[in-house]
Amino acid sequence: MRPSKVFHMLLMLFLFFSLSCSKDKSGENNAPAPAKQAIKTQEGFLGWNSLSLENRYTKLDIVPELGGKIMGYNLRGYQILWHDSKKEGYVEKDQGYGFGQKFFNPGGAKIWPAPQGWSGKNEWPGPPDNVLDGAAYDGKLDNGVITVTSPRDDGEERTGLQYKHLYSLIPSSSMVNLNLSMTNVVKQPVTWGLWHLATVPVDRKCTVYVPVNKGDWHVVYGEKKNPQWMDVENGIFRAKYDKQVGKVGMKVREGWAAWHDEDNNVVFVMFFPVKKGAQYPDGGSNFEIWTSGTGTIKANNKDVTTEYSPETALMELEVMGPLTRLNNGESARLDVTWAACHASGVKRVIPAGVVAEELKVKDDIITAKFGVFYGGILQVVYLDKNKKQIGMKNLSEISPLGEINIEQPKTDYSSIAAGIRYQVLSYDKTTTLTLGEIKF
Repeated sequence: MRPSKVFHMLLMLFLFFSLSCSKDKSGENNAPAPAKQAIKTQEGFLGWNSLSLENRYTKLDIVPELGGKIMGYNLRGYQILWHDSKKEGYVEKDQGYGFGQKFFNPGGAKIWPAPQGWSGKNEWPGPPDNVLDGAAYDGKLDNGVITVTSPRDDGEERTGLQYKHLYSLIPSSSMVNLNLSMTNVVKQPVTWGLWHLATVPVDRKCTVYVPVNKGDWHVVYGEKKNPQWMDVENGIFRAKYDKQVGKVGMKVREGWAAWHDEDNNVVFVMFFPVKKGAQYPDGGSNFEIWTSGTGTIKANNKDVTTEYSPETALMELEVMGPLTRLNNGESARLDVTWAACHASGVKRVIPAGVVAEELKVKDDIITAKFGVFYGGILQVVYLDKNKKQIGMKNLSEISPLGEINIEQPKTDYSSIAAGIRYQVLSYDKTTTLTLGEIKF
């Protein structure tokens, strides 16, 4: 072998081992790099063509040809949204308009106009709706944002609206931004509210939690004494599916609602704005829950009897936007954020995640359980008697894929601080959020 070739080979080996050692050393001394947001167009999600956003923790699948619906929201292997498994890949192109017409409900999440009714004036008679719900939307993916735009619903006796919705992922998290909007595309003024519905499965033990004051909820459809509606306890309205048809509306105190899959310890949260003084549909409801099942409801002045079917049993979590009068060309928005994490319970929801067990000290042991929406570092902050920071320590890596279980002796901190605060620092270091705080 010629000397030049020997030298070349030795040089390549030196570079290889140098780079390998450098990589190992870096991995030991630094926190993991931020989760990169891989974005792609996916062909054939459950048989439909879709646009997808994906990062380390979550995946979102939008199907433009299916009325622009979100058909998939995946927490790394766990699919949150319900869909009709017998209709995968199917698109109904011959839906009607109004109660009693041909309707196809594939599941997923969608946006409808409110209020719903059958008086023929300033009320939406659907579903079905062969434009805003059933038509193919224009869809595009650009710079990490999926945009879906409906056809113009400008025919005679129609809503006069066009929808345009933007979807994006929040970095280093399981969270999704849903920027929903409607525009008046006809000459006369129209008044509508954006109505966002997410469909969740009920073939497991699950509970919905919503912050509502006593007396601030009412039955919209179905039996008044429906056992699914469990009233308010400690400021939280709860609902459990029991195979009955019905709908309940409520005036939410804080802008969130949480669905807890107790079999898999997964929590799905919807954050939304609550506007004081605004006019909301259905008796002032800014959030509603619908369940399919056995029972009788009144629609179009008729009693409609339904039966429970395990194949189409579902629950809808419904965010109601305020009713807004729009002149020609004017638009209104409703910004909703989704989040998901693993947690064993729901006491309340905070911006950082889910409080499964409140932070407390018992028998000189600090305990708490949290689910978090961000991947990053769990930190403990040392506080003086005035709650000012006097120190901080990184404790562990955390993510939406695992619950935080705190169990530490109080003496670890009480000798050097008057109190402590647990907080989350996201991997990309752009977000710091409090989980809980306690004084000794």
